[in-house]
Amino acid sequence: MISAGDIEKYAYCPLSWWLSKQDKKVDSLEGVKSHEREGEELEDIRKKEVKKAYYNKLILALAVSASLAAVIGIIILPGVAEKENDYVFIVFSLIWLLNSIFFLYRAERISIVSLKLRYEKAILLSSMGAILIALIVILSSLPSNEEFSKFLEILALLWIVLANIIFYRSINLSEELLIKKLRYVSSDDNIAYIGIKKESPMLESSRYGIRGKPDYIIEKDGEYIPVEKKTGRTPKGPLFSHIVQLIAYCMLVEETFGKVEYGILEYDERKYFINYDERLKNTVIKLRENLVKDLKRGEAHRNHNREGKCMNCSRRDICPERLA
Repeated sequence: MISAGDIEKYAYCPLSWWLSKQDKKVDSLEGVKSHEREGEELEDIRKKEVKKAYYNKLILALAVSASLAAVIGIIILPGVAEKENDYVFIVFSLIWLLNSIFFLYRAERISIVSLKLRYEKAILLSSMGAILIALIVILSSLPSNEEFSKFLEILALLWIVLANIIFYRSINLSEELLIKKLRYVSSDDNIAYIGIKKESPMLESSRYGIRGKPDYIIEKDGEYIPVEKKTGRTPKGPLFSHIVQLIAYCMLVEETFGKVEYGILEYDERKYFINYDERLKNTVIKLRENLVKDLKRGEAHRNHNREGKCMNCSRRDICPERLA
């Protein structure tokens, strides 16, 4: 297994990569610390999103329970539940069931997956509505009980108060979450993986013989987008070696998570969207093959004649083939 980081160094300069295997110094301590801070913040965002989802489910459960308790309380209140009301509820229940049958018919005929899922959700909601109305009809046959009716109304009120308290907490959490989240992704996107964290699993591809950990992965409408952040100076355009590393991550994400259209290369002052195509994919495969050959030979050499590249190389001081 060859790491995406090694392929990135090899793409910059094979000799620089070879020297990096002997000289284990860290290129930028500030960059490492910055990555650690971002990893902690991304993990905090993920935890808050889980908490927010839990709050939303709890609010819905309390609201439904309170509504049901209030309706039952009114039904069993003396002088309220007339026999004629049963027929009204039965009619409504039949309408809801017919609604479910209609959506079921539409879902079976449609071929678009996303629309089919929407119809299936509508079927579920319609069926639940029919069950709820049928339940009310059954409960309306219970004998009147003023004391129990009062208890249910008080219980409904308490549940609504509790739902509102949780709702306000959810709003505060959402505002805090949105401010943090917008630094990394849009409000509707999810963070599927955080590679900056040390404990995150390494992504591996037995097919391509590469492994690595992108800084993080965004999930957007069923597609996955690897993001690689680079600290330090912002170049005029994305560097070839950085593009190679990002494409290697796209290959890993495609095999591990699913569909990948592009990756994001993010510098301090600019962000680039790099398309994931066969040409770049083949470039990564070829670079990996050459890297393995150099490993087997036990040596590597400079593959360029650019003084500027040598000037920016962190291994220049120990390089026997440096140009500057």
